[in-house]
This record gives sequence, structure tokens and C-alpha cells, in this order.
Amino acid sequence: MKVATTSVTVIIAATALLLLSACSVSVNDKDKKNEKVDIQTPFANLKVDSSDKAVNNGIPVYPGAKLRPADKDGDNHSANINLGAFGFGLKVIAAEYETGDSPDKVKAFYQDKMKSFGTVLVCTGHSNSGSDTHVYHLNAHTDGGDNDKKLNCDDSKGDGWEIKTGTDDNQHLVSIEPNGSGTRFGTVFIRTRGKDSDKDTL
Repeated sequence: MKVATTSVTVIIAATALLLLSACSVSVNDKDKKNEKVDIQTPFANLKVDSSDKAVNNGIPVYPGAKLRPADKDGDNHSANINLGAFGFGLKVIAAEYETGDSPDKVKAFYQDKMKSFGTVLVCTGHSNSGSDTHVYHLNAHTDGGDNDKKLNCDDSKGDGWEIKTGTDDNQHLVSIEPNGSGTRFGTVFIRTRGKDSDKDTL
């Protein structure tokens, strides 16, 4: 499972390429580990930070869990992503962890801890999940009504659980699945904002 980290990075990078095409692009990549990328144009900007310190998304980390290390090819499993363009903003802070404890113990922990963010929705399976990839997505809203923004489990399938709070445009999410005798889980914060909202708080 490559939790939202890699998948969301790819999605946002593709979106940024569309937004930034035919523009001059300034890339700030001073980090030798390529943990930070900053792309800016007169029309849009994209910032990605995959350092350990950047992935605090407000969701408590399960006791004793460790961040999943980068793959051999250098793919990280955590990222802090900010995309802004034409009065629209998208922020994603995601991290993937591993623990030797059972999925049921991790689920019980997060069912309790996620209450601090509001009403908790527990979905069996994962949204749009493949055999080894989880992609967390935002639904397009047409009329801005509250019903459009409510979280649901309609497209969840497979093993494990997703624990969600908030709305489609401001949510905290934990994805949990078995990993051998232990558990692999990801914590994700997703927020969209319009031109009238520029606060960057969790």
C-alpha cells in the first residue's frame, strides 16, 4: 500500500503540470534528499515537503508506530502538499506508518482519538483501492450544498478500514490494513479552500 503520499503527489503533480504548462517555472530544490520542491508561476504554485517534520497533520500517531521508510527507488510514504491556483487551494498532509500490533487494536485506538475532530465514520475497506495502492480523492461539488460535502463509504471495498471525520473539503482520515502479523496505516488531512479562505490551520 502506497498511502495517499505517493498517489496524491502524482495526482497533484499532474494537475500542476496542466496549470503550469506554457509558463516559466522556477523550481527550488535545495535539499540533497529531494525532500522539498517549490514550483511557482504568476498563475499557480505547488509546494511539496516530504521531510519527517512536515507530516504532522494533527492526527495522533499510534503508540510505538514507526514511519514507513522510503522504498529502494526513493519513493517516500509521507508528504505535505500545497497547491494554489486561480483562487483555489488544496492542502494534503499524509503519512504512512507500521506497527507490530493487530489491525483491531489500531482501529480501536483511532475510533476513539478521531472523535476530537467530530462525528466518526468507519468504512470497511478503502476508497478506490487497488491491490497495493490507495488513492484518496476529493469529490467535485456542483452546487456547494451540505449534502455534497458529507463523507460516505459508497466506494469502499477490500480489507481493513477507513476512519473519517469532517467533510469532503475538510477531513481527517485514517486508513488501516493488515501487514503480515502487524498493521500498516496511513493518516491523512485534506482541505480545499476558495479565494475567501486563506488560513493554513489544521
